[in-house]
Amino acid sequence: MRSFILTCLVLISASAWSSETANLKKGVILKGYDPVSYFTQSGPSKGKKNFSATIGGVTYLFTSEANRSEFVASPEKYIPEYEGWCASAVAGGYKYDIDPKNYKITNGRLFVFYKGILGDARKDWLKDEPRQLRLADENWPTVKFLKK
Repeated sequence: MRSFILTCLVLISASAWSSETANLKKGVILKGYDPVSYFTQSGPSKGKKNFSATIGGVTYLFTSEANRSEFVASPEKYIPEYEGWCASAVAGGYKYDIDPKNYKITNGRLFVFYKGILGDARKDWLKDEPRQLRLADENWPTVKFLKK
């Protein structure tokens, strides 16, 4: 029984968010975009420092107190997948930065992607989303701990 509990604790701590593995800029995820705003009609909007919340050393910014309160009540609904790293990169077995305005919501999960001079990773993801999603989910436990 003791080894079962220890195994559960290790799995929980490994899956917990960490400022050491998340895609952060000065401690802030999503380059300061409000995670709740991705799920609204208006789409992603820059958050403000005076509306913030920190979970596991990761700081989130929000456009309003209402969005901050919504997030704090149910963070699991809004936290981006793969700790804010490019979902296509994770599917490929590595970490890469994102453009916070390049995103997709699938089955209530927020995925963010790179977009820049090297291309648009969201387009690559959409070529075969079920496969990409499966690969990213399988790769994440290992990729999570890779250095960028």
